[in-house]
Amino acid sequence: MTRTPFETGMLLQWLGEVLRAADGVDVDVVVVGQPDSRSSVQITLHGVPGPLGGLEVSLCETD
Repeated sequence: MTRTPFETGMLLQWLGEVLRAADGVDVDVVVVGQPDSRSSVQITLHGVPGPLGGLEVSLCETD
C-alpha cells in the first residue's frame, strides 16, 4: 500500500474544530503498535455534520 503525506496541521486543526463542536460526534481511537517500534493510529468519527464537516487536506510539499 502506498502512503501519501498530507498537511498534518490542517488535519489536526479540522479534528480539533470537530471535537470542540462534538454534539453527537462519536470518536473511536485505535492504536496499533509494539514497544520500541512505530505505531499506527486509526481515528474514526461517527456523526460528523456535513460532507466530512468541511475537511480539506492537500498533499505536503516536499523539497
